Amino acid sequence: MVSKAEDYRVMQQCIDRAVTLERHKGRFRRAVRRSLPRLHRSIRLPQHDGPLHLTSFVIRYIQAVPGWLQQLEHLCDAAGVDFRPVRELIGASFALPPERHPAEIGIAALLDDAYLAHRTLEEINEQLQPACGIPLLPMDPMVANLVVRELLGETFAGELDAVCIQLGDRYRGQQLGPDSLVAMILCRQKFIETPGDWPDFAREMDIGLRVPVLEPDLEKLH
Repeated sequence: MVSKAEDYRVMQQCIDRAVTLERHKGRFRRAVRRSLPRLHRSIRLPQHDGPLHLTSFVIRYIQAVPGWLQQLEHLCDAAGVDFRPVRELIGASFALPPERHPAEIGIAALLDDAYLAHRTLEEINEQLQPACGIPLLPMDPMVANLVVRELLGETFAGELDAVCIQLGDRYRGQQLGPDSLVAMILCRQKFIETPGDWPDFAREMDIGLRVPVLEPDLEKLH
């Protein structure tokens, strides 16, 4: 059985390779530039060099995964909640493609894995929050996840959402005893004392979603 430390080490190695490849080759940034007219219809980007900002946002989104997963696992461990199946599934989703072609896998290939991880964090937080009465993690990734959803496409993102919901359902109705609850809250307190570890990528980089312009219903205007 692969150890917890090994799972996170392999995950980090996969991310580091992909980021290094992007910095040397710039494939994702060039792809974003080609797709800019389509993306601008749904994603709001800074006026100056939108492709660079979106690429930096995606890199930060992917790089946050190991640290945020580890933090949630610390919380679960403190409360005696089993997080291992989630970590192993997400770790495998990161590790398998790069090991087949480690020199060719860029950040675009890891974006769906990162979305899977971030959305799973949301789902587990939603399921465990009633047990402890407070959000487990001190961040709101909703906008960032919606931006990435636009990049992945509705159909593919929906398939990933189904997996995330299934993972989150493992924690539905979780009951915590008094000692476990106190341990989880104390562990969480350490996290919120380091706000720099929980950035809002979308807000910090001025990236968001455009509000769709609705066509008026002419029949109702008469």
